[in-house]
Amino acid sequence: MTTYGGDEISAIVIDIGSSLSKAGWSGEDSPKVIVPSYVGSIIEDEGNKNSTTINADTTLINDVNNNNSINTSSKKNNKKYIGDGQISCWRENMELKNPLKNGLIEDWDTLEDLWDYIFNEGLMIDPSEHPLFVSECSWNTRNIREKLTELAFEKYQVQAFYVAKDAVLSAFSSGRSTGLILDSGGGTTSAVPVSDGYVLKKGIIKQNFGGDFLSEQAAALIESLYNITIIPRYKIKSKEAVDAGIPAKFVEYPRPNTTPSFHQYAMNQVMHEFKETICQVSENPYRESILKGRPLKCYEFPNGYNNSFGIERFKIPEIMIQPREFIIQKPNTEPIDTTNLLGIHELIYRSINLCDVDIRPNLYSNIVLTGGNTLFNGLMDRLNNELSMLAPGTKVRIHASGNSAERKFGVWNGGSILSSLGTFHQLWISKKEYEEIGKSIVEKRCN
Repeated sequence: MTTYGGDEISAIVIDIGSSLSKAGWSGEDSPKVIVPSYVGSIIEDEGNKNSTTINADTTLINDVNNNNSINTSSKKNNKKYIGDGQISCWRENMELKNPLKNGLIEDWDTLEDLWDYIFNEGLMIDPSEHPLFVSECSWNTRNIREKLTELAFEKYQVQAFYVAKDAVLSAFSSGRSTGLILDSGGGTTSAVPVSDGYVLKKGIIKQNFGGDFLSEQAAALIESLYNITIIPRYKIKSKEAVDAGIPAKFVEYPRPNTTPSFHQYAMNQVMHEFKETICQVSENPYRESILKGRPLKCYEFPNGYNNSFGIERFKIPEIMIQPREFIIQKPNTEPIDTTNLLGIHELIYRSINLCDVDIRPNLYSNIVLTGGNTLFNGLMDRLNNELSMLAPGTKVRIHASGNSAERKFGVWNGGSILSSLGTFHQLWISKKEYEEIGKSIVEKRCN
């Protein structure tokens, strides 16, 4: 029997997240390929196919277009751009697409573009020579799993295939087969109970907001409090140094035909950096009178505006704990319905209570935090305090890697570990089994 993922044949492990896509080799400590889960696309009209975009980055952009564009579409004038350096570079009429919506694969063409990039540009391998291990969200559907299986065997001709639930992989990454996995990434936040390596589906609770939503909220709060407009980097031609709190002095590039998808991505990148630099969660229940006494932190935005920020450092991540009270309703936009939104401690509490009584203590003592949106300082202490109040007398233990990379790549790391185990080779779906049984085998084999 061929040992996939062992010394004979290396398996490919792929985790497509809502913000980042990770790929690499089974058994390795970290992914080799890390790229944003977005594909830039420019579809030019026949009449404009010879037009030239003129801007201050013309040389850079021409280099990018000539050397690094990935032409994966059958349309002659459709260019694709993948990778942080590609999609962060402004281009006229460039749309950014993400394959996922609420954790589920919705745009299959974009998924294929990402896989093509991973195989051809990232790992530089022929996928038909390797088995493929991919992650899926814990609430994935049968139709999507079967389509993934079909894609792997029919288009990429992989030798073997397996799909595993992200919560199980996060548990394995932390050295556990049982636990409550709190995963907060760019697009979703979920609480998923895992017992002996299996997801307890009745306990899954998720909300369709994560780090991207928090970044949008951060921008709205800062703009309203300080009466400023946050300008993303692609618009800044030059700037002057100004004192703290003084309006920025800068010159903007004319950026005609910028798509809303590119602008929102660029805005989120600015606010992601803002959050990661100065925001933190209040370790104890939010009390503004106390938090106002905490030290200020300075931050400068791309256009040169800078200030010392205080209470807003805590207000932004507090949305994760008290969304109904702290979500900002932006003017001239559709109101956000906060009625049924839960704090992340409430997600954990409700998820565990949906499970059998005898397993609850084990889940409470094995709460695992994963995903980039769980990296705020103070979050672990706050969750401990909140859960101790929700479930008095219960032993609560929260586990999270102190290494930010491990927290962001927990799902991929779990896949690397699981697929390299000596006992795992019998779980692979082989090409022969796929040809004999068909795509329905994935539902029986990959639980």
